Amino acid sequence: MIAVDPTNPKNIVVDAMASLQQLPPELAGQNRNEISRSTITTLAVTHNGGITWKLGELPALYSPLQRCPDPTMDVTKDGIFLGGCEVITTVPGGNSGSVVMISLDKGESWGPRAETVGQTVSRFAPGIKPAIGHAAPFDRPFLAIDDSTGTIYGVAQGGTSVGPDGNSRSQSFITASTDGGKSFGTIYAWDSNGTDYRQTSRGIGEAAAFGEVAVIYGAANVPASERATCPCTVFGLSHDQAKTFTYHVLSPLPGAAQRLIADQTKAGRYSILRYVSAPTPHYEVTTTEDHGQTWSQPVNAGSTPEAASLTKPAIKYSHGGVLALIWRAIYQDGSYDVWGAISKNQGKTFSRPLRISHAKSPSQDPIRVGANDDFQDVAVDDANVHLVWADARAGFQGVFYGRAPFLAFEFPSN
Repeated sequence: MIAVDPTNPKNIVVDAMASLQQLPPELAGQNRNEISRSTITTLAVTHNGGITWKLGELPALYSPLQRCPDPTMDVTKDGIFLGGCEVITTVPGGNSGSVVMISLDKGESWGPRAETVGQTVSRFAPGIKPAIGHAAPFDRPFLAIDDSTGTIYGVAQGGTSVGPDGNSRSQSFITASTDGGKSFGTIYAWDSNGTDYRQTSRGIGEAAAFGEVAVIYGAANVPASERATCPCTVFGLSHDQAKTFTYHVLSPLPGAAQRLIADQTKAGRYSILRYVSAPTPHYEVTTTEDHGQTWSQPVNAGSTPEAASLTKPAIKYSHGGVLALIWRAIYQDGSYDVWGAISKNQGKTFSRPLRISHAKSPSQDPIRVGANDDFQDVAVDDANVHLVWADARAGFQGVFYGRAPFLAFEFPSN
């Protein structure tokens, strides 16, 4: 993941999940998840806009009997970086949870750990029974920052809980920090643990702005008044830091919702990214200007001229309201490259697709690249789109950084 300092875009921090590729002979046959430091969060910091980088490790682990998958990275409007990961114990009985650390010096040093969502049962709101186990209930953490209030939200998109029947189910979780990420409060459920709008799959997206926090997720059932056929996609909005939500079903549209983002320049503006596979694979964006009550018609936001499957999208508004989208195009031989598009009118129209990676990455070599990467990320300053992705052109899988100025994107004449 990548974050760019809004006060000086030459300060950029990237973190990534690095896993032990092949087990040494003395560890042969062991479960990788039970090996200490089998996964760590690597760190790259630049203060000159990406010309040179300082490499290291995010110091999130506080015991030799831990590992650290699924990193997070974000930055406040004042240039304070927040990095973290899932700190998972590799021995039975240890307490695991996602943590966040603060950097006040642009990624050079990192402060104490603050747990966002973890296995501390007492932090969960009444009625929620988190499922305790490997990567539960805190899987796939993300951060969402409200520029207007400074509230920082930590989420577990892949959370799990135990229902009254004793069976576990998907239930994403969210918690708020009002002290700049030093501590996080009560952990609430995206579906507020009710019988209506009951969550049925991991969360799709979260966003915060102007004192609101919004979520979208798949629901198993909704009130009859919604007149919806479920499973269906639900939009939830909170004005009390995720303690309670109001919900409604999003109108059925082609494709699958994949991301939710907020525009920090206008209250009530949220955009949803959808992937549509037919007639040709492409991404579409719908936007609301009234806090999710109504949504625009889908707008074609990105595709590739050559036949390819599209995957791993990332989308974000700049602090000035420019919307940037990136995605990966995978070709029939398994090679892939990275593309992007921008919108300067809040998702009403998009530029032509721009190929940002300079060459195709070869398909993965199972000997040198055994683990699939599952995420790539984008950040936007006042003049550039910044992105990071996994690439195997070096003969092994590594993180590549790219930057595309707004001027590089061409818009149709109409």
